[in-house]
Amino acid sequence: MNNENALQDLKKCFINSPQPSFKVTNYFQIYSEIFAHLRDVDCTFIETGVLNGGSLFMWRKWLGEKARIIGVDLNPSAKKWEEYGFEIYIGDQGDSLFWQNFFKEIGPFDVLLDDGGHQSFQQIVTLTEAIKAAKNKCIIAIEDTCTSFFKEFSGHDQHSFLEYAKDSTDSLLAKTSEFFPGQFPPIVNSKIEEQFSSVYSIQFYSGLVAYTIDPAIQERPKLLWNHLPKSESAASDFRYNGTSQAIVDWPDLFKEQKIVVKGRGA
Repeated sequence: MNNENALQDLKKCFINSPQPSFKVTNYFQIYSEIFAHLRDVDCTFIETGVLNGGSLFMWRKWLGEKARIIGVDLNPSAKKWEEYGFEIYIGDQGDSLFWQNFFKEIGPFDVLLDDGGHQSFQQIVTLTEAIKAAKNKCIIAIEDTCTSFFKEFSGHDQHSFLEYAKDSTDSLLAKTSEFFPGQFPPIVNSKIEEQFSSVYSIQFYSGLVAYTIDPAIQERPKLLWNHLPKSESAASDFRYNGTSQAIVDWPDLFKEQKIVVKGRGA
């Protein structure tokens, strides 16, 4: 089934869910892109934030009867959805110990979608504990990342979830640090390098960040020539021969600024 069909089916499943739910409209496109491969296959789909239960029914209808749908919420009343065949766990998503016990009990998972409390520390704890627990290729998606900017959620000061996610992209380059000895800054936080070593990609969308985890990919990248050029015919590298700097409009939404970005010779 192509992506457009998956998208339209998802919207129908949302509208026809027997219980209330609300979603940001652009999320449906994102969901259909990153989750559609799990339709009609055995999979474990976890969502934090049960609320009125509507999205649990949406996921089950869209993914198919083979899907194991698990809801996580702090409100004990969410347990009532178990009578409809869902697994419901009551716990605090900001508590690392809760997640550690949770993952031990449920085993491998394919998706964790965080639509829970939206406070930065909750999102960070959920993400990091899920990465640690991942035993197979899976997706951890944190949504409603706009709350990193909201006054209501500003207790994080400058350490919002989005800043955490942006900084974590550096971990994708950690394995390439040996390409050119002496060029890459020394990695001093080996604990963080190891923690994110199974992260294959980090995708940023409007309102959502999706981490693809693949513990099977552990190879350190290497530079590979198909064959070495002969010295007399090797091309010269002209990268430093042109303009040595550029004035750019820096992509800061909250401050207008032009920045001079310098090259080696500036």
